[in-house]
Amino acid sequence: MILIREATFDDVDEIIDLFISTVKAVNKRDYSAEQIAAWTSAKDRSIWCKKIESQHFYVANIDDQIVGFSSIDDTGYVDFLYVHKDFQGIGIAKALLEEIEHKARKLQLTRIHSSVSITAQPFFKSRGFETYNQEHKELKGIAFTNALMEKVLQ
Repeated sequence: MILIREATFDDVDEIIDLFISTVKAVNKRDYSAEQIAAWTSAKDRSIWCKKIESQHFYVANIDDQIVGFSSIDDTGYVDFLYVHKDFQGIGIAKALLEEIEHKARKLQLTRIHSSVSITAQPFFKSRGFETYNQEHKELKGIAFTNALMEKVLQ
């Protein structure tokens, strides 16, 4: 059973490990080794703690193990949506996104939006998001192109 709860600072190390291992295993089919190395360099615990403090940050647990995490800010920006590499395809991302949408409605937002990786675009599209632009950015001097996607909330 998937349990969604608010993240705490005690979760940060497990979140970082999940983030790095998932990007290295799941996103490698769509990104170069250089892109993966730049992407997984985000290991600064204090930055993750600030995200937990400043956003509505959730983790998904199965049997006391964090198997996914997501976050949304007060503007409706979905900053994170990651699922553990060993727990893909069993409804965790859907459950996390439903929690995000629930929070957005509580915040009286009419839309949510995100900068979405190549790997995650099919999932977001399947959940009602539409691409409205492309984002070109650099991380550690390495170029990335993400889809800017949004979903209008009913």
